[in-house]
Amino acid sequence: MKLANAVRGGLRRWLSPPPSARLDTYEIRALVARDYIRGEGIEFGALHSALKVPNGVTVRYADFEPAEKLRNSFPDVANIQRPDLVSDLESMKGIETASQDFIIANHVLEHVEDPLRALHSVARVLRPSGIAVMALPDKRFTFDKDREVTRLDHLIRDNEEGPDASLLSHYEEWVRCVDDLHSDEAAGKIALMTQIRANIHFHVWDYPAMMELFAYVAKTPTYGLEVESSRLNGIEVIWILRRRNELT
Repeated sequence: MKLANAVRGGLRRWLSPPPSARLDTYEIRALVARDYIRGEGIEFGALHSALKVPNGVTVRYADFEPAEKLRNSFPDVANIQRPDLVSDLESMKGIETASQDFIIANHVLEHVEDPLRALHSVARVLRPSGIAVMALPDKRFTFDKDREVTRLDHLIRDNEEGPDASLLSHYEEWVRCVDDLHSDEAAGKIALMTQIRANIHFHVWDYPAMMELFAYVAKTPTYGLEVESSRLNGIEVIWILRRRNELT
């Protein structure tokens, strides 16, 4: 019932967007944090926009590269949050099982090659009843607007067989739809991206596709997560997931 209410209300708002006057994106995120974030946890991929959390909350920051490499990777981004640990959302390497009250990952899941593996890892490190706050961009409002929505069966295949088989198709679509490159120029860009395994938005969603993903996760006991709520927030949707008391 909780899942049905969360997604039904979210879909209704998605189909009938609110008036243009609204709180700032970061203000909405802070209100969500006020309502759900307690105790000690980790934010992944904060970069320069760490989530504002309530007083008394302890946050550690994780990213896939140390601060020096992040500054090289994002030379135009100022005030990058220095990671306390180098880890990724997929593996959560170095993070103990059932050790966190919350996980925050805003605009991270679309960069992950195997999102279902990442959601397994989120459940693993959360304590029972722990919370995950995850904001995903709606492709309609980003540079991904011309790309195909990632289907659930694609995500399941990447999880079961490994994401390598999909890598080239992701880069080809990116170069065609985002970079607007064709022919030899496109081939050269794809070859370079493949060589360095470039980090892009590997997967793209609109609200119905997000709903399909999280509904699948909620009904599959091995993920150990249920949907607490979803909230549209400008170009993104904030999903609040809660870890069940027991993992199977």
